[in-house]
Amino acid sequence: MSEIKFIYFEGCPNANKVRDQLNELGLDFEIVEQTCLPKGNKFKSYSSPTVLKGDEVIFGAKANGGGCSLDIPSTTFFRKKLC
Repeated sequence: MSEIKFIYFEGCPNANKVRDQLNELGLDFEIVEQTCLPKGNKFKSYSSPTVLKGDEVIFGAKANGGGCSLDIPSTTFFRKKLC
């Protein structure tokens, strides 16, 4: 299981952009579909996409019931935080 997790929900227009950035960096990451998370999991109410490294939220935020993340960071941001 990878230390990096990519959490998203189907239909989020920014999910593919962030997934492509992580792939471009050659990172090994686990893809988690948000609606498959168990009831009570705190990340069910986070924005999509959310990127975790271990328990640390690298990108994304609590969004009171979900929603798409705005202002997608650059690949350089992810490189500095995840590599």
